[in-house]
Amino acid sequence: MVEVGTVLLPFLSGCQQDQNGSFEHALAELGFNEPSKTVTNLTLLVEVLNDPALVVGLANVALDCSDPDMALNNLERCSDVVDSAQFLSSVTEPQHCRQLMLMLGASSFLTGILCRNANYLYELFAKGEVDRGKNTAIMHAELLQQLPVDADFEQLQTCLRHYKYREVLRISARDLSGVADLVEVTAELSSLAAATLQVACRHCEQLMQAEYGLPLVDMEKNDPDNSAAEQATFTVLGMGKFGGWELNFSSDIDLIYFYSSSHGTTTGVVDPTGAVKNKIELHSYFVKLGERLTRAIGQITADGFVFRVDLDLRPEGRSGEMVCSLDAAEGYYESWGQNWERSAMMKARPVAGSLELGEQLLRALQPFIYRRYLDYGMVDDLKQMKKKIDSHQAQHKECESNLKLGKGGIREIEFFTQALQLVYAGKNPLVRERSTLRALCLLRDEGHVPAEDAQTLRQAYIFLRTVEHRIQVVQERQTHNLPTNEAELLNLARRCGFKDYLTFKQVLDEHREQVTRIYRGLFYVSEDESVDEVKPVICFLLDEESDSDLVKDVLEENGFRQPDTAYETLLRFREGKFGSHMTRRVRRYYGRVLPLIIQAIIDSPEPDMAFNNFEDFLLRARGYGTLYALLAENVAIIQLLVSLFSTSTFLSRIFIQRPEILDSLVSSCHVVGAKSLEVLRDELAAQMADTLDYEDRLDTLRRFRNEEFLRIALNDLRGEELQGRSLMQLSNLALVCLDSAVNMARTELITRFGLPFCQSESGSWSEAEFAVLGMGKLGGMEINYHSDLDIIFMYSGQGKTKAVTGTDADRFKQLSNQEYFSKLAQRIISVLTLATREGRVYEIG
Repeated sequence: MVEVGTVLLPFLSGCQQDQNGSFEHALAELGFNEPSKTVTNLTLLVEVLNDPALVVGLANVALDCSDPDMALNNLERCSDVVDSAQFLSSVTEPQHCRQLMLMLGASSFLTGILCRNANYLYELFAKGEVDRGKNTAIMHAELLQQLPVDADFEQLQTCLRHYKYREVLRISARDLSGVADLVEVTAELSSLAAATLQVACRHCEQLMQAEYGLPLVDMEKNDPDNSAAEQATFTVLGMGKFGGWELNFSSDIDLIYFYSSSHGTTTGVVDPTGAVKNKIELHSYFVKLGERLTRAIGQITADGFVFRVDLDLRPEGRSGEMVCSLDAAEGYYESWGQNWERSAMMKARPVAGSLELGEQLLRALQPFIYRRYLDYGMVDDLKQMKKKIDSHQAQHKECESNLKLGKGGIREIEFFTQALQLVYAGKNPLVRERSTLRALCLLRDEGHVPAEDAQTLRQAYIFLRTVEHRIQVVQERQTHNLPTNEAELLNLARRCGFKDYLTFKQVLDEHREQVTRIYRGLFYVSEDESVDEVKPVICFLLDEESDSDLVKDVLEENGFRQPDTAYETLLRFREGKFGSHMTRRVRRYYGRVLPLIIQAIIDSPEPDMAFNNFEDFLLRARGYGTLYALLAENVAIIQLLVSLFSTSTFLSRIFIQRPEILDSLVSSCHVVGAKSLEVLRDELAAQMADTLDYEDRLDTLRRFRNEEFLRIALNDLRGEELQGRSLMQLSNLALVCLDSAVNMARTELITRFGLPFCQSESGSWSEAEFAVLGMGKLGGMEINYHSDLDIIFMYSGQGKTKAVTGTDADRFKQLSNQEYFSKLAQRIISVLTLATREGRVYEIG
């Protein structure tokens, strides 16, 4: 103080002039980086306070701030908007003065709040509001006092935002000055979110009821007096850091909205004519309430926002309803809930609306959240979640500077803690805890985490979260990255209580290295297991946090000609909603095969075509559980399917239209190589023998041809056919199908026309002979997948038809051989070309 006073007091008292910039030079030596601006700020402060000694004291305090120049400059800014007497009373008490200066030297965002409302400075630092710690109940009571009972929605928004900013100033000042530790700071921020939500929810319900009446559950059928009617209730669950009392300065708040029952309507309201209007279903009512509550808290107005609201953790995520009834919620979580949702629900707590309803729901979901018996599928899911975290770090270079997502970061500590809770909390209720820090202590006490590791993780978590706050408090930016500018890094280190950046960096690195060491031991994954069986780029594409524009660039780099369309398809593959809800087991299988599918598609010659065809196949497939399990156990089939889908639109269409062909391919045909003409003929004859009628035979012939087409094509794609053998196989298949078509046509004509006969030179009668000549590729046994059948029909001589065994005598009509064979040829062509639900057999030329 003596040195600062010696330098500053003579000049500020007007006893000494600054000659040749000597005063500015002295300020620079003291630690001010912009001494010319500091001179101006100090001079103006003397004019306002009329007390040079006091200003010298303020300058001395500023030198302890993270940015001394910014502290004095922001203090001078405040002096312009606050009454001089109130300003003086705000900076005279040493402890409060220090808290104010530390805040002004740390954040232009907080300074802006002070300057927008002159009352804040006086209330917090002159009246001592900054000394108070507050819980949810205190904040709730204060808000109710400030909000007029008859306030409209806009007034509600304004009141909430003004209160939020005043409390953020108070909490920040206590945090930056070290008066409040991390646990208290995060708890108060969480209390602020809860209090604003409670007041907003209550007021929005009042506004809704004024517009739509009371939401009543339907009465029981045996209660004609309506005495069983009750009001439906609404609850808000806080999730994630909010649920665990761990909010940041710039956190989103993760919420889920539930209501008690969808059975009923609102009472409506009476209009001036006496008629009842605005009577709506309960679900619609609570959707509107959820939308209004979200806007009350999250909408950006002229006064800013209270908290950003994230509703993505609700049942079915972004595609699900904004609000969900209790019955629907219980049904969803019991049948379809995934392990990541169990992890999320471990932190859930009722924060607004009917807290009793929220507790009722959480009690009902206890069997889902905490399983009594260890599920190895769950452990596998946790391993996959861990692998996803590791892959994200490998893909994003900026993760190195990210305190949350980088190696040894906050997410690793949180995942480590929650994973062990999921494993042990089912049988041991003592480790059921929403707070990460308290959960670590409980896991230690129950012997699930070594005491040394628990202490290491606890200290690292406190340090990393504190640094995270010091980063976010500057501009209320939702960031977890260390700054890149050297001056900003130094300021960050000073805000965290370090003299220089190198010392800060050393401590930070030590914490992160220890976290990484402990985290890597989770589930004892071996080096072999940790090696990804898919390319890193696939993990990037499937990571929901990946930037959409970067994903499109990667798709284009990997051969997609239409990256925008491919990106939309990729989003649908990420969600996996190709049919009904997936059970946990099916979702696990899907999670295993999805990266392999995407990798095979990217490696294919025509990824756009493969992607579209694979999606069409999944949309038409049935029995997803069996399908995904089949693909998971037979990975080679994925490559086989993608090869088909990326090679031939024609063959893909056959397969997609009849996805059940996959069963026969997997069970038998796909392991069979070449088949002889005799084997094909015998197999088709056996299938035809089981048919019921002519239409059934048409479908059987087409189905046989399709399955054989695909068998040959898949063997071809796998490179298991010798050169030219596929053409022979396809030609044999055409001969067998043609022969079967001739037999079908002949059999159909016997009933009405009998068989054709001709007379030999000796005068004896015998059945006329009939032949089909193959021309072109069929004649040369070089049929390909797209070939027509070029054929010529021939018969042996003139004559007439006669009734034979199988001919209906009452319907028999005699034809000349020319007439008969014309009908036979037409019927053969019809058998081969008629389009049924199974398609066609061949086109004829």
